Amino acid sequence: MQISQTITFINEPKLSEHEVDQKFNERRKKLVPLVKDFILQHPFFSGKEVTVTFLQAGVSSLVSIVETTEKKLILKIPLTILNSRLEGVFLNTWENVGVKVPHVFEEGQIGDFFYILMEYIDAETVSSKYTNEESLEKNIYHKLGKLLHEMHKAKTQGYSNIVNKEHNPEYSNIADWIKGDTNMQTQVEYIKEHKLLDDEKHGSIDTVFNILISSIGNSKESVYCHNDFGGGNVFATEPFTVFDPWPCFHHPFMDVTRSLINISKNGVSKEGEQLLDGYFGDEKYNKKLLHAFLFVNMVAKLPYMHKTNKTEKIIGLQRYLEQTKTLLD
Repeated sequence: MQISQTITFINEPKLSEHEVDQKFNERRKKLVPLVKDFILQHPFFSGKEVTVTFLQAGVSSLVSIVETTEKKLILKIPLTILNSRLEGVFLNTWENVGVKVPHVFEEGQIGDFFYILMEYIDAETVSSKYTNEESLEKNIYHKLGKLLHEMHKAKTQGYSNIVNKEHNPEYSNIADWIKGDTNMQTQVEYIKEHKLLDDEKHGSIDTVFNILISSIGNSKESVYCHNDFGGGNVFATEPFTVFDPWPCFHHPFMDVTRSLINISKNGVSKEGEQLLDGYFGDEKYNKKLLHAFLFVNMVAKLPYMHKTNKTEKIIGLQRYLEQTKTLLD
């Protein structure tokens, strides 16, 4: 005898108002009936009353809490294709080096998209629990820096912002990545077209690329990068729990400087200084190389900021580059 099953959707996915995100909106709407079919057919939920609540934050994934009387699980469906299949791999890799992450129970495919079924963490994010002032007072950014350093103990070889389905990086070294990464080339063209940066005032991207190549050389060593690390993607558990990576293999400074932009209004603020202190501790590091990676990440971020009218953030980054241009000399 088949046991009846009910599925209740508490809400609908939130859609972005920005034109640049419309492709993600269409994918969200298309996936809702597929999520229902997935739950109906999955043995985890057979014969149970299930509620589905779509989380309202984030643009690039459809994330829902799938709840029965026994447990809550997170069903996450990244809305991009290639690197989405690596999120579970990255979480498992960090778990293996001692970093707390949501445990991944299952990975698979729903329609054309990959999914992760993972542990539900009943906790606020760091950025929700603490105000910026509280985070500075409690040394939270220092703890985040130490956590990111632990994550970078997971080492690999090769460079790639988008990783192919065989889990191999697209580029073997930093020079190949600079020459081959079409996303970066598109972003540079956009910045030039809209005059978001000026070579004389802020520094030249060609100078920055030369610094990366001359400093790193032909080394293939890289790390598992979160690529969106900050208080919004860390749960305030004990110890902190990392989630929601945008997987890529890269130099650790790429990840560190992307985090600086996430938590700061400009390049490096008090928050950023505290994070760097936590990450490096007493370790000496190449400040010129770090700044070059910060410049690269600003180039990567500025076009989206411009398309989504984040004027204050853009001005802050421009001002910081103008004040620190001599670091590229």
